[in-house]
Amino acid sequence: MIDTKACPRCNGILIEDGWETMNQGKDGEVVIDAFPALICQSGCGYVKKVDEIPEIIAQQGDDRLLLKYSDDTGSILEVRDRVLCPRMNVDSILGRGYWEKYTGNHDIQDLLDEARVSESAEMEEPNLFSFATSELSQDAFLCWLMSWSPRSHRDLNRKLHEAAVDFIDRIFNAHKLPAPTVESIEIKRQFKSLDILAIVNNTYAILIEDKTYTKDHSDQLQRYRDTVKAEYPALTQLPVYFKIGDQSHYHSPNKVGYYPFRRREMLDVLKRGWEKGVNHPIFIDYYRHLNSIEDKVSAFNNKPVSEWDEFAWQGFFMELQKELDGNWGYVPNQTGGFWGFWWPSTTSDQYYLQLEQEKLCVKIVVEVESKRREIRNSQMEMVLRESSEQNLQLKRPAKLGKGKVMTIAHRDDYLQEAADGTVDLAKTLKELNKY
Repeated sequence: MIDTKACPRCNGILIEDGWETMNQGKDGEVVIDAFPALICQSGCGYVKKVDEIPEIIAQQGDDRLLLKYSDDTGSILEVRDRVLCPRMNVDSILGRGYWEKYTGNHDIQDLLDEARVSESAEMEEPNLFSFATSELSQDAFLCWLMSWSPRSHRDLNRKLHEAAVDFIDRIFNAHKLPAPTVESIEIKRQFKSLDILAIVNNTYAILIEDKTYTKDHSDQLQRYRDTVKAEYPALTQLPVYFKIGDQSHYHSPNKVGYYPFRRREMLDVLKRGWEKGVNHPIFIDYYRHLNSIEDKVSAFNNKPVSEWDEFAWQGFFMELQKELDGNWGYVPNQTGGFWGFWWPSTTSDQYYLQLEQEKLCVKIVVEVESKRREIRNSQMEMVLRESSEQNLQLKRPAKLGKGKVMTIAHRDDYLQEAADGTVDLAKTLKELNKY
């Protein structure tokens, strides 16, 4: 039977015909698989296997049909909602409810063409930035977005232009400067190791150092400023430390004049653009990508502690940082490392406190090697005595350290949980403030 569909490759005529493939099995036998296929008559080489069209064998009212396939599996089709349920044994489906004999005259092919599989309701759409995870990919997005900011691009896509202007304006305002109308922008990637240099109106230099999940090191940020100054001495610099991940503090970028443009601020730009109607798929994908990171970081609020990943721990530590004067970060070690949070004790300057994810540790630092054992033992005795008197629930470590930094006591249950396993932040902070 001739199918009147056009070939998607060359627009030629497709006909339904037989096709077969030949493969060699493990034991050397030849396996032939024959099946119906749509074949292009123009000779462009297009061949597509024809999916089996099931038979409608039963119904429940007018809105639910039972489809049967040749392998004795079946699937329920919700006609009104256009949802096709997963396939399972057809007899099992028939045994789970009252089915009437099918008496309708539906065009099953049209129904299947319009239906969506039920699993898709819970699935996330594929996202470009789930694969383009490098800082270079993010650099490309920022360059692409800024390239829409000149006034000349307004009529090409007004909403995208306005989102780009919003981003540029925020950078100017963060540096206490009024934002100009962008008449021209020259964008340079990897300008002498600086991630992005954007020259606006031949007057301003936006320097963007993009740190996805890494941090600045040595004096690279100042070097970039010096390099741009040497090349463009007349330009007013607007340095930006762009960060979609999180870090404990931004002392280093702030010290050399970089504005920390963080994930939540970028999300605000993207959200405003989306609410105003920006629908470009690259823009929307990046918005969804940053939202997914934000959801992971905020997950400590609603996920059981036992299910926390590195992002949830970071979100938890950032929340603690609002109440405790501490820092956090990843601590590598021989056993694989952990996410930690450390802060000075409010009761003694002889030791400090460190959270090693689920464990609370009391730590001391002893510079002089010959005194480490003596100081460790005396401090440990003092801390354990205080713990007993004040019911701090600290225990002696199973193994005592000998290095410069040593754990002298620990507690494995400082996290206070609600009945559903999520963290009770108020009670946890109350516990931590005892030390």
